[in-house]
Amino acid sequence: MASRDSTPRSRSRSSTDSSGSSDTTMLDAPPLGPPVRPRPASHTNPSAMTETVRAKDASFSLLLSLPRELRDRIYFYALASPFPFWWPTVGGTRHNVALGLLTVSRQVHDEATPILYSSNKFLFTHPSDCNIFRVVASPVHSAQINEVCFRIREKDLRLWTTYLGSKTLERSLKADLPKLKSLWIFLRCGNVGLPGVLGHMGHMGHMGGHGAHGLPVVAAHVQAVQNAVGQQVQAVHQQFQIQQQVQNHQLPQLPPQPLATPAPAGGQDDGTNNPPPPPPPPPPPPAVPFLTFAQGFQGNQGNPGNHVHFHAPPHVHPLPALHGTTGQPANPGPLTQHMLAQAQAQNLAQHQNQHHHHQQHQPHPHAHHHAPFYTHFLRWERELGLENLCLSLQETRPHDSECKIVCIMRLPRLEVQRLTRLYPEELSVDRNGDARTRFRRLHGVEVSLEIAGVDVVG
Repeated sequence: MASRDSTPRSRSRSSTDSSGSSDTTMLDAPPLGPPVRPRPASHTNPSAMTETVRAKDASFSLLLSLPRELRDRIYFYALASPFPFWWPTVGGTRHNVALGLLTVSRQVHDEATPILYSSNKFLFTHPSDCNIFRVVASPVHSAQINEVCFRIREKDLRLWTTYLGSKTLERSLKADLPKLKSLWIFLRCGNVGLPGVLGHMGHMGHMGGHGAHGLPVVAAHVQAVQNAVGQQVQAVHQQFQIQQQVQNHQLPQLPPQPLATPAPAGGQDDGTNNPPPPPPPPPPPPAVPFLTFAQGFQGNQGNPGNHVHFHAPPHVHPLPALHGTTGQPANPGPLTQHMLAQAQAQNLAQHQNQHHHHQQHQPHPHAHHHAPFYTHFLRWERELGLENLCLSLQETRPHDSECKIVCIMRLPRLEVQRLTRLYPEELSVDRNGDARTRFRRLHGVEVSLEIAGVDVVG
C-alpha cells in the first residue's frame, strides 16, 4: 500500500517540477519564428458588400471629382491649338487636339465645348464661309468665338467691305461673332502699289542692285499728273475766294453803275436787265509731255538720293469780267478797274510766296532725306479700298476688340533686301526674309505693310 501510494506521489512531484521548469523556459526564451499573420480572405465567393463597391466604382470619375477650375485647365491643354482652324477645312494642318474628350460624357461635353471655340483661332477666306459656319457649328457654340482671322483677296474686297459694314442680323460680323475680341485681316495686295513703291525705290535707290528700269519713269509721270491736278484745284479755289471777296465786300461800296446787256434780237430793248451768265472755268495748266518727264528722270540719275519732282510754272489766271457777257465784255468804271488790278496783283504775290516757300523747304540734292515708306504706300492703297475697309469696321466691331490689318505685297527677294537697307528703322525682317512695317492707326484700325520676298526664276 505504501509503495502504491508513493508512486503517484512521486509522479505528481516530478510533473509539477517539469511543468514549473517548462513554464519558466517558455517565458524567458525569445520567439523562434515570425509573427503570425492573418490569413487573407477568400475571393472565390464575393460577398454582397463587394458587389456594391464595384457598382459605385463604375460610376465614379476621377476627372469629375476635381474642382471646376482644374477641369477647365485640363480642357484648355487638351483642346487648344497654336494654329488657326481653317474653315472649310484645308488638308495638311494638324492641330493635335483631343476631340475624343468631348465624347466621354454629356457633362464633359457641355463643359469642354465652349473652351474649344473660345481658346482657338478660326480663319475664313470668304464672308459667306463665316456666315455659314454659324449654322454648321450652331449659334450657341459659334457665339463663343473671340479670335478670328480673315484672308481677303483683291477680287473679294468689296464683298468683305459690305459684310464688315453690315448691321443686319442675318449676315453681318456683329451678328455672327458677338463676342469678338481679336480680329486680324490679311489683305493680299498683289501688284497693287508696285509702281509707287518701285518708283520711290528707283528715286532713292543709291544702294545699287537690279530693279525695274521703266517703272520709275511711269511713277514720275503719275506723280506729275497728280501735282498738276492739285495745282489746278488750288488755282480754282483761290480764284473763287478772290471773286467772292470782290463781290461780297468791295462791290457794294461802289457807286451803282449800269450793266451793259446785249440788245435783244430785232434791235429793240424791253428795258429789263438780265443777270450775266456765270464766268467760264479757268483753263487747266499746260501739260508736260511724257518725254520731258523721262528726260528729267534720266538727268537726275547722277544724284540717286534726289527726288524727282516736276512742278508746273506758276500760272496766274485772269479774273473773269464782272460786267457784260463773255462774248462782248463791257468797259467797267475806273474804280472797278483799280480794284481788279489790285486783286490780280495780290493773286500774283500769293503765287510767288508759295513758290518761294516750296523752294525753301525742298530737300537738298545731296541730303538723303527719305519720305516715310508707309505714307507712300498708303497713298497708293487708298484707291484699292484700304480706307473703306477701315471705315466699315468703325461701327460694327466691338469697342473693346483689337483689330489689325496686314497688307501683304509680293516683291522679288532682292528688292526686299534692298528696301530693308534703305529703311532699316522702318522695316523689320523675320526669319523667312519677309519685311514688315510697324503698325500705325488708320481710322481706329492698326495697319501694317508686309513685303513678302519671292524667288524669281531666270
